[in-house]
Amino acid sequence: MKRLFLVSLIIVQSCITFAQDYCVNDTIVREIQFPLTERDTETVFYYFNNEWIPLAYENEVHPDSIQSAEIKNDEYGNRAVFFTVSPGYLAHIKAEQRKYLINLDTRCEFPGGNGKLKEWIDANIRIPEGFNGSERVVVEFTVHPDGSISDPRIIRRRSKNETVNQEALRLVNALPNFRVKYYIPHLKKNFLFTLPITFKEPGAIFIRGDESSFINQYPSIEAKIKQLYENLIFETAKDTDFNIADICTSDFIQRLKKANDSDSEGYATWLLRSGVQDGDDTPSKIISIIAGANNTVIVNWSDMGHIGSTTFSMIKTDGKWKINDATVPEGYKPL
Repeated sequence: MKRLFLVSLIIVQSCITFAQDYCVNDTIVREIQFPLTERDTETVFYYFNNEWIPLAYENEVHPDSIQSAEIKNDEYGNRAVFFTVSPGYLAHIKAEQRKYLINLDTRCEFPGGNGKLKEWIDANIRIPEGFNGSERVVVEFTVHPDGSISDPRIIRRRSKNETVNQEALRLVNALPNFRVKYYIPHLKKNFLFTLPITFKEPGAIFIRGDESSFINQYPSIEAKIKQLYENLIFETAKDTDFNIADICTSDFIQRLKKANDSDSEGYATWLLRSGVQDGDDTPSKIISIIAGANNTVIVNWSDMGHIGSTTFSMIKTDGKWKINDATVPEGYKPL
């Protein structure tokens, strides 16, 4: 029976691919290979004595330590392997998993990598007849655990040309399924994705010095936005050189203060995250920081298990790019 089970276990474990292992101070850091493949998304969760332990599937399961095993769905509807082991062996598993570090945030990618998304949009967008100039609309949509997409809606910079708005929605509805990688069983649920779509007059060439300057300075912009989230919004770090004025205009800072009706000396930082007051025990983290069109930066984050994004509009002041506006969670007034 154990031999048959181990054969099944090997097949199940083959669904999970780890591409890079290295050691830092006796701690093994494991990174998933990207772009995601379809196999990467076939997550199987492992439970020991009905307890899910992060990374426990990477520990060697000795046949003699297994008292029983069953493959079934967990309470969240995920395919899972349930082991029964002795209390001593369970303690050993927990001790072993502390040696490993991995980013457990949900990963969502366009097939082939997010770099292919722009190529797909350029190949499939239909510029309305007679369209002049250049403009951008931002569409938010729901991504389901199977990667399917639903409920697109324009959340920012809605065009005065309704044909442009309808084309942005059509384009999102036509997107192929995304590839979604979940690491935590109770987080395998729907989440929101924000996508800026730029419309340009066919054949026109737009030369913008500010755009070039923005891209050239983007590494510095990205680093300062990361500091903003870690030191003020999520409060997961304390950098002595952090100063909100280095990345936000004075006007934006005042609007953040004004929006904080509970503490006039503080900032309404919840408007730059989910806006939800509670969640699970998952640490709040940045998933990615992406340079968008028209001098914008999109921060995708996980806020206590709530997945979402914030889009910042940047302007150049005193030779530096700074945040002058930002999207806020649904139900809140704009900044």
